[in-house]
Amino acid sequence: MHMKLSSMKALKNQTIDLLEIVSMEGRYYMARFYVGGHGYVLTDEHDQVMMFSGACAARDAFHGMTVTKKEVIPPTGTDEMIGMPVTSSESMRVPL
Repeated sequence: MHMKLSSMKALKNQTIDLLEIVSMEGRYYMARFYVGGHGYVLTDEHDQVMMFSGACAARDAFHGMTVTKKEVIPPTGTDEMIGMPVTSSESMRVPL
């Protein structure tokens, strides 16, 4: 599911259980967050996924919100290699 920035800011009285800042090709970051067991991707007012220039910029979008856990999910070097077998390994997670 997705949620607009303005709707997310309206949740200021609820706790965000987990904020995942996901690296997209190592250049941009998107925010995925979980509230009450439901996961959301942060979108702008036009329902486009918000892309941030850095992990800290994505984290700053949640300023004033109560966030229990924050993690950055960096890209895996082999994700884009042609001919590499698909693996079910868990992505690396870095606490922020």
